[in-house]
Amino acid sequence: MSLLRPKSSAAALALALSQQTDKEEPGLKHLSDDVITNRIFDFMTDEEMTKIDLDNYVLFIENVLKASDQICVASHWAQGSKGHFVLAEDTMNYPSPIDPPICTLHQISSEMACKPPGVETVHKTTLDILSKLTRYPWEAKAVLIFTAFVTNYGVLWHLDNHSHSDPLAKSLATIKRVGLLRKELDSVKYGQVFFNQNSMIYNCLKAVKYINEFKSLSKYDTKDVPELSAALRQIPLVSYWIIHILVASSIELHCYLSGVEGQTQKYLNEMTEKVSSLVLTLENHMQFIREQQEEVELYRWLVDQTDHFPTDVTLFLAKLINGKHKARPLINCSTQLEEHIEEFMKEKKLILIVSRSLNFSREDLEILQSVYKEVKKENKFEMVWIPVISDPPNDGDEEAYEALKSEMKWFVVPFDTKIAGVRFLEERWELREDLLLVVLDTQSKVEFSNAIHLTRVWEKEAIPFSYDRVKALMKKNWIDSTVLKFTDQPRLKSLVVINQERNVIFYGGHNPRWVKNFEDSAEAMKRDPVTREEGITFELVPVGRNNKGEHDPTVMFNFWMAQRSYFILKHQLHGSTASEDISRLISYETEKGWAIITKGPTVVFIGGGDLILKAIDEFQIWKKNLRRVGFSGSYKDYFDELTASSLHCTHVNIIGFSGWIPLIITCPVCRRYMGSGIRFTCCHGGPDVL
Repeated sequence: MSLLRPKSSAAALALALSQQTDKEEPGLKHLSDDVITNRIFDFMTDEEMTKIDLDNYVLFIENVLKASDQICVASHWAQGSKGHFVLAEDTMNYPSPIDPPICTLHQISSEMACKPPGVETVHKTTLDILSKLTRYPWEAKAVLIFTAFVTNYGVLWHLDNHSHSDPLAKSLATIKRVGLLRKELDSVKYGQVFFNQNSMIYNCLKAVKYINEFKSLSKYDTKDVPELSAALRQIPLVSYWIIHILVASSIELHCYLSGVEGQTQKYLNEMTEKVSSLVLTLENHMQFIREQQEEVELYRWLVDQTDHFPTDVTLFLAKLINGKHKARPLINCSTQLEEHIEEFMKEKKLILIVSRSLNFSREDLEILQSVYKEVKKENKFEMVWIPVISDPPNDGDEEAYEALKSEMKWFVVPFDTKIAGVRFLEERWELREDLLLVVLDTQSKVEFSNAIHLTRVWEKEAIPFSYDRVKALMKKNWIDSTVLKFTDQPRLKSLVVINQERNVIFYGGHNPRWVKNFEDSAEAMKRDPVTREEGITFELVPVGRNNKGEHDPTVMFNFWMAQRSYFILKHQLHGSTASEDISRLISYETEKGWAIITKGPTVVFIGGGDLILKAIDEFQIWKKNLRRVGFSGSYKDYFDELTASSLHCTHVNIIGFSGWIPLIITCPVCRRYMGSGIRFTCCHGGPDVL
């Protein structure tokens, strides 16, 4: 016996009375996403899945729905007149024919037909259908059930369309009671479920299209497009709700054809809200995926142009900044006017200044200003500042940007520009917290990957920032390049003392007591009778003092910055062992004090902390060796003895620099490879100090 009865029958009335009212009708609240996810887990299998041509199936579903709606409109306006609506010839064209599992579709259609309305029936029917499709992936489950639904729906309206001119169609339409369906065209429910671009069925179609698009994007690595992974995880749950709504809609359709009450308005409203929410979620996923996809494509393009396919630097810069072939104008800080990249960069090399923060050091800014003045003499370079500002900006960012811009003469990217090529800057050019200074030729070939180290050591002497220029500069004496300019003794800067093969002790430290003790001990050693008898003299040269002879933290900050820059350059060009002296000095940065002992232009040794002070305090022990190995040799031998008997960990800190940094460093003390790890830093709200 059929479960469905005409509206006017006594049985139907009894059934209606026995059913729950809208207020009592079970809703979707007991079918939460967590409940559904746990329940549909049973329908997942590790077996090899049967795949279908999703593109063609989705196209079939969409064509049938649109064609049926055109017939609906024509039928509504025709009001029973003879003739039929003629579809365009290309309405049902497909790239290739679909080959549906016909028996499976019949079984699905049968499951969805002639069931009583209500959420519990729909949920149970949905699970029953899913149990028949375990060998299909979730997206195929949803598409096959949608295909079964639109096949039945399309047949009904096709019969209606031809019932006035084709006797067979008329007979079949009568058997299927299509006339009752036509009467529902003006009803609110019909529009809500079927006949509307925002109807439940059309929203299900939108959801299926998104799922299909997600699957087509699976060629991307989810590491590159992380949002894709989140979207793909949604497919089983979304597929369940698509199927649930299709089953409910099919039951609603058969209720129209049977002349009985369909789904409650409350239940329809809940499903409408649910599918709208799903579509919105999928739209958001797709928006993020497209943004990440564009980022991946831009990243690959930028890599190709710098590594394999040289292109005009104006195009490269435009794509790096805006991701487009034509970027918005940049600000010329010399004139405060906006200019297009194509206008000012033609046939010129590019010095690209990239920063993650807006707290340039005063010294870096002054160096860049001197570089700008020098390169403008021949006008072969243009300088462009790209600030990578957080989105949304932090409080005070715009003020800091304007303050920096006011001190620049070169071109800058407008404050509100969201830099498109951030991934390229971070992963390919290794942008970190420190400034990045990349030099490119007119065809976007990188001439020097991070010239900020060159400028911090040699300032404008580093121009034209080529590797040949670096090799020439590296032939200079290390002390001359990175130490002398931070002393308060101008006469040493001519290297007169060093060239005379005299002993020089450069020293410094952040502990005033250590520095004072070191100076006193050194002076006592200089006055010792044995020292005088051997004719030994040495210069004591403090580092990091201002013109008044006072310790200057800013000078010392720049001193250590120059040491790290020189270390990175030397390590990059000549390897770890060639940079051991510098790495040893850097390892003493956090010690109370340190000293560099040189003989002429040669660094004899470098020491720090209590050991180097102890060695000089115990001069009476090793002064007997002065005649045999000289002052610097004797001092070194004794310091090495102390070091060998009191080894402690050595730290070389180069955290925060942008661009290439060494991954392996040889310990300057024991020559083992140094371990690396993670350092946690808190600056208590102040700027990070490298």
